[in-house]
Amino acid sequence: MDAAAILVVRLSSLGDVILSSSFLQSCREHFPASRIDFVVREDLLPVASALPEVQRVIAVRREARLPTLLALGARLAREGYAHVFDLHQSARSRLLTWRLQRHLRRGFSKQGLPRWILLRFHRDLYDRFGGGVPLRERMLKPLRRLGYNSRLHDTQLVIPMPAQARAATLLADIGPQETCVGVAPGARWSAKRWPVERWAALVAELARTPQRRFILLGDASEKALSGPIVAAAPGRCIDLVGELDILESAAVLQRCCAALGHDSALMHAAEAVGRPVLTFFGPTTPRFGYAPYRSRSRVLHRPPPCNPCSKNGSRPCMRPTHECMENIGVPTALAAASELLAHVAEDALEQTL
Repeated sequence: MDAAAILVVRLSSLGDVILSSSFLQSCREHFPASRIDFVVREDLLPVASALPEVQRVIAVRREARLPTLLALGARLAREGYAHVFDLHQSARSRLLTWRLQRHLRRGFSKQGLPRWILLRFHRDLYDRFGGGVPLRERMLKPLRRLGYNSRLHDTQLVIPMPAQARAATLLADIGPQETCVGVAPGARWSAKRWPVERWAALVAELARTPQRRFILLGDASEKALSGPIVAAAPGRCIDLVGELDILESAAVLQRCCAALGHDSALMHAAEAVGRPVLTFFGPTTPRFGYAPYRSRSRVLHRPPPCNPCSKNGSRPCMRPTHECMENIGVPTALAAASELLAHVAEDALEQTL
């Protein structure tokens, strides 16, 4: 069995780094004695350190330019890697792996052409290019080209003890008969956000069920979103928006029964700690390969003719109606969330029998 080291490159983004955990578990299956090194952008180093099977994380500065990337690539070339996997396929990752071509294992595809056609002409030709394959499955293609029968693993984060301890402290007043639901009303790009007043109405309706608490999560830039939700369900929300890093948020989500949010890294984190999600898609589309995968997880997507308009939701809406999110009404979201939470409750009951 080949015990030489393996290099995996995935510089960003946060959700994609989490999704790469499935690939890493397959690497460990096929190369049980090999060291696995992971190259990532420096601001994502804590998350990469929580990926399963990774022995060493190599950080790349966000502002690193061509000379720095080439120098790092030259240093990595001297490490003697048996296999190099570029799971990013960007200009920066190609510069990093330029001197590692001999051991670079190809096959990973971003499905860039059908994605561009869908974005530019709103014609879905994914089926002509092998279908809309989930990203974590596309990541396995280089291993399969090597002849390995790689199976698709659940994503996973190994939550460090300090993050687990903080989550336990923050949720210490949750009673034994209460269930927690994670709610992430924000998103990096405003075009991906469902209106906050609808989030408030949804949580207010869900709060009609006794013994249900809501844990609000997000980064500091989304703090203004939590106020209306807390006001809609007095005494039922714990507002942690802006208080936690991503691993602490994942530790909190691990203590929830499910999570509700947009197409964002927090939903990927929730699934990586074993929790089903209800994910709202707006300017993007599940066809890009980022839909939740757990059997109980659900997607809400009511696309207008202009959808998708952006590969990641970064473009401002060109229509004042913002139909992709406005099309999702509170009754629709309530029905989907209620169904999810009912199934989760049934699963929990079965485990006690």
